[in-house]
Amino acid sequence: MGDVNLLKNIKILYVEDEPITRNQVCKLLKDKVEKVIEAKNGKEGIEKFIKYKPDIVITDLIMPYMDGIEMVKELRGNGFNCPIIMISSLSDADTVLKAVDLKIEKYMIKPIDVNLLLENLIQIANELLTGKNGLAFTDNSKNNLEIKIRDIYSNYLKKFTGKDAKFIKAFIDGKQIEIFSKENLTILEENLLDIGNYHKSIEILRRALYEHTIDEVEKELSQLIDRKVVTKKIDLYPKENFERIVLEIM
Repeated sequence: MGDVNLLKNIKILYVEDEPITRNQVCKLLKDKVEKVIEAKNGKEGIEKFIKYKPDIVITDLIMPYMDGIEMVKELRGNGFNCPIIMISSLSDADTVLKAVDLKIEKYMIKPIDVNLLLENLIQIANELLTGKNGLAFTDNSKNNLEIKIRDIYSNYLKKFTGKDAKFIKAFIDGKQIEIFSKENLTILEENLLDIGNYHKSIEILRRALYEHTIDEVEKELSQLIDRKVVTKKIDLYPKENFERIVLEIM
């Protein structure tokens, strides 16, 4: 078994309608993870998920009001990509395929093998805390790193365009860094938009500027995280005064 201490930084939502099983599993997890949130069915599971934003969901399949598959469908449909372990007494192919389609990380059969459950949780926790790329993150260290990335990009904008953005936000998601910026057009560019339909010209000029200078951001980010970082995508929307830069951690 891997390092169980990894679970100390993980919040888990456990959705199970059977009280004895729920109590047993929660008792097992409570002294190993940061927090365990309990729910009795899929409907309550969604409510608790939205309220507590867990790192991992463990859910039973067959439950009243809303089953595990329906709950996961709704979570995925709303853009939540949290890792999920599905537990069921069913092992038929159709159920397993549905779980795969919903990108469920693990599918376990009842009765629950607690050692296997812990192994699965540790594996998922390791992927979450290392961003699947060898970078170890706690919530605090990830936030601090994202702030440093934001500052690097802010300085880059000021150096090459002469103007900072009013809003910059950086996100690290696995092997990807996304940087969003708003209201960073220069006075000249804003005036061009005011007097005519020049947004395409502004986009072409900005793209040319970024493509020839973004290597400076790549170098600084590579030094910051000690990994090679390359630009993957540049999305520019001058009309909306909004930009998105996507970089990949190699």
